[in-house]
Amino acid sequence: MKAMQSKVTKGLQTGSRTVCADNTGARIVQVVSVDRYHGVRRRQPKLGLGGMATVSVKKGTPDMRRKLVKAVVVRQTQEFRRPGGLRVSFEQNAMVITNERGEPRGTEIKGPVAREVAERFPKIGSMATIIV
Repeated sequence: MKAMQSKVTKGLQTGSRTVCADNTGARIVQVVSVDRYHGVRRRQPKLGLGGMATVSVKKGTPDMRRKLVKAVVVRQTQEFRRPGGLRVSFEQNAMVITNERGEPRGTEIKGPVAREVAERFPKIGSMATIIV
């Protein structure tokens, strides 16, 4: 039996700076573009939990800085509703740097990961210490 899918409210947009929640060497990343987004003219591209984006590393180790990499949103401060009626929000926005297929580049993830992300990206779910 398939789990009920929750429609996540999109809490980030292009230009948003977030914390990087893995050990790849990046500290702060900025969203450059949202993958698989086909929008309307003059509308700002947005993404939510489990959304993949191209990000630019703003703070981190010298070999990671100013690189364009793919990343997945694992936490967002914008409240979203699960099918059971539970409303969930996190204290900060956080992303995990991945490759094109959604497999994490780091070896550990700091902090909790949303259940929606763990279902969509199993490798991220298996590396997470806490799934909320």
